[in-house]
Amino acid sequence: MEATPSRPKRRSRSGCTECRQRHRKCDERKPTCSGCLRSGRQCVYTLRLSWGGRPFSKSRFGECLRNDPGLVQVPFNPTSDSSYTGDTINFDRTEAERSLSAAVFPLCPQRVNQAPNSVIPRNPYELQWIPPAYRFLLDHFMSCTTLSLSCHSMIQRTYCSVLIPMALQTSHLFVALLSLAATHRICLGMDQSITQLDWLKFTSLRQLQAALAQPRKELNDAVIATTLTLCTADIVSDGRSPGSWRSHLHGTAAIIAEHLQNARNSGSSLSEATLLLWRWYLSIETITLLSGNLVISPGSRTVLQLRRLIGNDEIDDLTGFSTALIPIFGDINLLAVESGLSGEQQCPTGTDDISSIPNDIIRERCFRMIENISSMLASHEPRFRPTIDASLSSLHRIDFAAVDETYHHVALLHLYRRVLNLPSSSTLVQKSVQQIIHRVSAIHFLHEPCPGVAVLQPLFAAGCEACDAADRDDVRTLLSRIESQYGMGNVRSARAFLEDLWIMRDESGDFEGRMRWDKVMVEKGLDILPY
Repeated sequence: MEATPSRPKRRSRSGCTECRQRHRKCDERKPTCSGCLRSGRQCVYTLRLSWGGRPFSKSRFGECLRNDPGLVQVPFNPTSDSSYTGDTINFDRTEAERSLSAAVFPLCPQRVNQAPNSVIPRNPYELQWIPPAYRFLLDHFMSCTTLSLSCHSMIQRTYCSVLIPMALQTSHLFVALLSLAATHRICLGMDQSITQLDWLKFTSLRQLQAALAQPRKELNDAVIATTLTLCTADIVSDGRSPGSWRSHLHGTAAIIAEHLQNARNSGSSLSEATLLLWRWYLSIETITLLSGNLVISPGSRTVLQLRRLIGNDEIDDLTGFSTALIPIFGDINLLAVESGLSGEQQCPTGTDDISSIPNDIIRERCFRMIENISSMLASHEPRFRPTIDASLSSLHRIDFAAVDETYHHVALLHLYRRVLNLPSSSTLVQKSVQQIIHRVSAIHFLHEPCPGVAVLQPLFAAGCEACDAADRDDVRTLLSRIESQYGMGNVRSARAFLEDLWIMRDESGDFEGRMRWDKVMVEKGLDILPY
């Protein structure tokens, strides 16, 4: 009987350290392999862990550091490790490291204390001075949180390339980014310490207050970045800090307004960092105009000034809708406020006459706006900023156009309901509700930056006016989908509010839908921002 040929030995990576370093085959005999026995070397078997992924210098984090003009490349001359060659990055980390050493490091019990005169070279490019727990949060911010905030990959890259280098030199921004990442992890249902999150928020606020107390002669981008980061964290925190996001937003508006009074900037002269921060602020402040709060925002004038600087009636890849809608949303909010005051004058006894009709002047202005928006929808031709126009895929173009169209219908819904006081069952209202649901249902929700991250506001507006059970089910399904996809807590808050609103209408027999969502939100003391 012919012997079965033995299979060739598979290549092994479990050889001894000596054989691996000399790149020779090891027969893996224990306790001493043949190679080490012949050469008289000590035979040691060790387990080498490899975490996979790209080298740090090629990662998004490494790219942010490499491209930052504030980081200076210097040669590194290793003295004790002959296996390391190449260049490293040297950067000024004194302020951030001092503050974090005094404030953040004590939170991390896993910190390894190194001797000050250690001969082991430390590569600052790898940010080993940051505790592992916080490097982990920073990585989550760059890879997950920014994805859930970005309609386009260029926006995500800009978030990382602007905020990360700035945070490494500014402690309050650094801790704020960690706070936002921790908030996002909690909203996703991931393992995250609430105590750690509260401490991060407290630390960032305390350091921000100290920074604001210092006299400043010019615009401080890092301060604006911190206030916007804290604002965003509170918005998406599933109601853990109700209303606190407004104070951060008002603070940002005040800082920018003060700068605009003393500066003569044009949009073309803004740095990449300043442009991103102003667009970020503009996106939040614009959605605030649709929050149903009958108060003229302190940032309304700032919004119009910024829009003139950076808006050219194009679809903004940060917000998902055209900048042409920004002044329209401002006018709608103003009309809603005036309509509310007019209603109070008609009902001086304090009775809630929800069917009251605004005066003729308000109605005429409202009809002109409806006609204008309807005309924009009829001749809808999406235009994009030149910097991203060429990079957009056909899929993203279609989805951006759909998102932009839904925001036009949001404007119409606010005019119908908050200004004209039409019931939800009105044919005009239901037409916009069904258009929003139809357009959002066709949008692609991808595991990458995409226009789908911007549909919460349109879905919330449609849900507030949905009368038909099928429409409500569609809104429920879509909200659940974007919550599971992007993990923002305000999606959960918006869905919970809609469920309560629908129950209130059904139980009170309000089948026409005269109960207004904005008044219900005020009565409940809620301040949800579908951003």
